[in-house]
Amino acid sequence: MAQAAATAPAGEIAIYDAAEAKKAVAKLADEIEKTFVFPDVAKRYAAALRAKLAAGGYDGFIDSVAFARAVTADLQAVAPDGHLAMFLDSGPSPQPRVAQGGAPVAPPPAPMERAGMIAPGIAFVRFNGFYGQPETLKAFAEFLDRTAGAKTLIIDARTHRGGGLEEMDVLFPRIFAKAQPVMVMDTRASVAAVNGPLPFRSLVKVDAPAELARSEHRVTPVSPASPWVNAKIYYLVSPRTASAAEHLASSFKGTKRATLIGDTTAGAGHYGGAVKLGGGYSAFIPFGHSYFPGDKGWEGTGVTPDIKVAPERALVEALTRAGVAPAEAEALSAEYMPTGSMARRTR
Repeated sequence: MAQAAATAPAGEIAIYDAAEAKKAVAKLADEIEKTFVFPDVAKRYAAALRAKLAAGGYDGFIDSVAFARAVTADLQAVAPDGHLAMFLDSGPSPQPRVAQGGAPVAPPPAPMERAGMIAPGIAFVRFNGFYGQPETLKAFAEFLDRTAGAKTLIIDARTHRGGGLEEMDVLFPRIFAKAQPVMVMDTRASVAAVNGPLPFRSLVKVDAPAELARSEHRVTPVSPASPWVNAKIYYLVSPRTASAAEHLASSFKGTKRATLIGDTTAGAGHYGGAVKLGGGYSAFIPFGHSYFPGDKGWEGTGVTPDIKVAPERALVEALTRAGVAPAEAEALSAEYMPTGSMARRTR
């Protein structure tokens, strides 16, 4: 479910090897045709790549990054997808990343930030990604247990890029009072036959058409019930909020368990994995589609908030609705403003 970047470290130019690049495109076409979630769309992607390859459309590049972006743009022109992309292989570097002009590139933000009480009776936590790291899961569980009894929980996902389900599976048993499905996840059957089931314990396999392997993301509440079942929850979103963060947004909206505040999310509703293509290239290929039971999903459209405000104003809105005085809400919003971008991700 994680997202992939279609760029290499800023300021670096990767030399283009035409022969290796063409092999990578050919393999990409094959892999998409075999694994992309919708077989009919997969054939269109593959046909477009093969046609341009045969016509010499990938000759003449001098920069591998520009080439990978061009291939990604060609795929998006066939059918937009929030995850599908070609990019350069990335590996550990012994040197700090440096942007053009010599300025160091800031390290990525921590997966979880600012977890604690933001005001009396109001707990706050920001997520920049759901990466399932044991230390993050432990810290999140401890935060929820430490602040249980708060009347309001604010979850800030305005800079959330995606990930998996583990953080949700820490949260859901505490905030739901009854067992229920909160998401359906359809994986292309040919991929499931090779890779096996998705690696999350909260998924339960259910019947599906032959071309799909279907799982339900189910909630099993803790017993005895957590005090969190009675708390008001606000979920802050932006056009940057993507993938697994949208899974949570759609679950919240569908169950009406939280109020979404901010702007429409990114619209990256497919999930998949990275594939090595050779020649220094990889691709993220979606092989699955998520949707709330009875809904159609959010791919390409995003999840619309219950209360639409500029993302920069979302925390002010949540705090005032939770009873914080306007002046104090403004001050807290400024103090807790994310440092990362809240704008839609560009390729």
